[in-house]
Amino acid sequence: MNKKYIFPVSIGLSDGIITALILASGGIIGKSTIDLFEAFKISFGSAFAGAFSYFIAQYAGLNEELHRTALQLNLKSTNYLLKGHLGIEIFVESLLGAFIAAFFGFLGALIPLSSSLIIKNNIELPLFLSYASLAVLGLFISKTTAGRARFWILVMVTVGIIVTIAGYELKLIV
Repeated sequence: MNKKYIFPVSIGLSDGIITALILASGGIIGKSTIDLFEAFKISFGSAFAGAFSYFIAQYAGLNEELHRTALQLNLKSTNYLLKGHLGIEIFVESLLGAFIAAFFGFLGALIPLSSSLIIKNNIELPLFLSYASLAVLGLFISKTTAGRARFWILVMVTVGIIVTIAGYELKLIV
């Protein structure tokens, strides 16, 4: 995998799982039914919001880097760089990353939602799969960033548990 796409994959998966957990954990833990259509709606909404947020953040960040580069080169304006090949490359890279984040956000959201459809009124399976997915993602993050695996796994699973509790208390989808 191209290293520049590690970020949109990891942000998409984590955002999708976490968004689905906070929105649907009230229904999952409360043992109310989430149908397939509702699972796809939530997953699509999560993917759309994640893609938009990713694009804005990435494009703004890359533009800021280009601006800083222009200042280091003593250029009077960043516009020259933005209107040229670099500007197009930044836009395309941000757009492609947003599509990747959306795709993996959609898949990530489907993990807890679709697993709750496999065995009705079973809260263990969707939560286990969600936390296991977050743990694997934490391991992936630790390997790609030379971080400590235990730390990242613990952080990702803890965040999953926290948003599950928050989602259950908020009961956004019952």
